[in-house]
Amino acid sequence: MKFLGSGLFVAAATLLLTALAFAQEDQFMSEAAQDGMAKIQWAYLALQNSQNEQIKLFAQQVLSDYAQSQSDLIFIANQHQVLLPRNLNSQDRDTVEALSQLKGAAFDKAYMKAMLNGRQADLSRFKQKAAEASTAGVMNWANKTLPALQNTLKEAQKIAPVVGVQPAAKNEEQPGRSASDGSSNTASRNPY
Repeated sequence: MKFLGSGLFVAAATLLLTALAFAQEDQFMSEAAQDGMAKIQWAYLALQNSQNEQIKLFAQQVLSDYAQSQSDLIFIANQHQVLLPRNLNSQDRDTVEALSQLKGAAFDKAYMKAMLNGRQADLSRFKQKAAEASTAGVMNWANKTLPALQNTLKEAQKIAPVVGVQPAAKNEEQPGRSASDGSSNTASRNPY
């Protein structure tokens, strides 16, 4: 009887740990989708409000990379029956509103600040989540997406000084989103 009780305990603990892993993966996918939606909207604004060709080319690349990544993420989320957010969180809505009010050089500076804000920490977390993914689909998506995210950060760091924004040092902690707005802070936060 004791053996049966121990076996049930182990099975229950395994189920609980598996459920926790899937819940964390669902949260990762939701945060990645939220971040992707924001980057896409900011890039559309860049195409409209910037007069800098370098910014416009960067925004076009962001649109291309993030649109494909979002499409792939939606497909995977549907396979796993994960409901992704359809609207921006309040912080990203505020950023869209602020960016939409700006034009030219003022827009460029604000856009690049938004694109750099907390991205190094985000990228580190994305790498961690990609390595820890419990399903092959999510792991493959994350590993496929990671080079584009790294390239976006690298390009943003190159362009930022041109418009008067100094990117933070690679290992310097940057402020990020708060956990209360549907995304996480930089100590634990997606790319994505």
